[in-house]
Amino acid sequence: GCSDSAFDSSFVYSTSTTSLMREAQDGTKELPGVKKLLDDRFGDPQNLKAWLKLPVDFGGSTATVVEFATANGVLSRSLAPSGPSNAPDSESSAPMGVGTRIRLAVEEGQAFPETVTTIQFVNGTGAGQSAQVSAWDSAIGEATLTSAPGHVPATGDTVAINGGSHLRSGRTLYMRHCSHCHGTSGDGNGPTAQYLNPMPRDYRHGIFKFTSTNDMSKASRKDLTRILKYGIPGTYMPSFLLMKDEEVYAIIEYVRFLSMRGEYERKLDSELAGDFSQKVVDGRIKAKESRIDIAKEVTEFLAVDLKEAASTLGDDLAEQWTGADSEDALILPSIARIPDSPESRRRGRELFLSKALNCADCHGVDGAGNGPQTIAFEKNPLTGELYNEPGLHDVWDNENQPRNLHYGIYRGGRRPIDLFCRIHAGIKGSRMPSFKNTPHEDIWNVVNYVLSIPFETEPGATGVPSPAAAPAAVTAPQEN
Repeated sequence: GCSDSAFDSSFVYSTSTTSLMREAQDGTKELPGVKKLLDDRFGDPQNLKAWLKLPVDFGGSTATVVEFATANGVLSRSLAPSGPSNAPDSESSAPMGVGTRIRLAVEEGQAFPETVTTIQFVNGTGAGQSAQVSAWDSAIGEATLTSAPGHVPATGDTVAINGGSHLRSGRTLYMRHCSHCHGTSGDGNGPTAQYLNPMPRDYRHGIFKFTSTNDMSKASRKDLTRILKYGIPGTYMPSFLLMKDEEVYAIIEYVRFLSMRGEYERKLDSELAGDFSQKVVDGRIKAKESRIDIAKEVTEFLAVDLKEAASTLGDDLAEQWTGADSEDALILPSIARIPDSPESRRRGRELFLSKALNCADCHGVDGAGNGPQTIAFEKNPLTGELYNEPGLHDVWDNENQPRNLHYGIYRGGRRPIDLFCRIHAGIKGSRMPSFKNTPHEDIWNVVNYVLSIPFETEPGATGVPSPAAAPAAVTAPQEN
């Protein structure tokens, strides 16, 4: 990330994309496949694109078009007053070179920025186009463009002013501080990832393990801020507590951007994989289907089904990620923490061993992370085949060793509320399930027990720490 290669990087497509038949990946002459849909909405590291449907703070502010004038001062016909016009037809196509002006308006109570370098057209016939600004008058909201846009803006069109500033800053910071572990695409496969255990997070699933949100919600911005500032104990994820708040914020928005890109790709792939993965196509051809007929079928799918899915999947992503920052997504205990006491710890241990919670199945009777599930062979949920090695696995197909609670190291944080959230929502993407239907009083008792385990006199005794040795008597020296 610190070398010149950071400026020549590119996003990689996932194996679920590259395993599709060629037409599904690349599309046809007229119809986009998965790769083009991704590139059109997200761009590449050197030319990032802001898909404004997504709840990412790309940076900048919005305004609406009030007036648009060509280089020779002729008002755009689309902005002229309604009714008959005496202007010749040629005015609508007057040269619009250097000196083209556009006047903007912001909502009441808002102000224009002092400097403006770019304007991006959000909707209308020029949606997605950008224009560079050579002169800017913040008093009246008028910009002089270095070159004319390739369309004639209409009154009321929305534009983004200095759009993408957070995304560009986040990308630079991410490449400097994060990409060597998490990879340029956020796939958890940076150059140092192979040396790390546990592996760095692959953002492309849109899943983050340690959150303060319920089991059905994404990670909130506050969750990501906490992880970035304080790191993850027991892993190679360091603390960036000394980083400026605005830098932390920019990185978080970029990580969210990468997560949404990866998740969008996976969802598009899943729409196609059932009938058009190369493996399925090979089987269909072996069963005497024509490759030409399959190509026609995928073309029809791209034209109708995938086109519709491309929009609705974006809507779904926007709703899910927006909801993660709402109060409804937060885990809020219905009662305050039960006071830590021998009785609470005993009750917590009973629940730990109970059939209802059955924590010992993974964490072991004494909480050492050695329960019977650690030596059982699991099935891969995607292939239905047994893993080659025993033990638990997460959604990234990494071995997922249950926490040894004797160490007192909790990756999601060691505050009592952190442990409450781990039990209530589980650990997303892992085999640690949610116990959201467990009474909150019982969860607090388990929290008290778990926090006491490192200090037990013997494993599984009562959760009561041994009494500290009495301090030696101190006698003042006698004076001679």
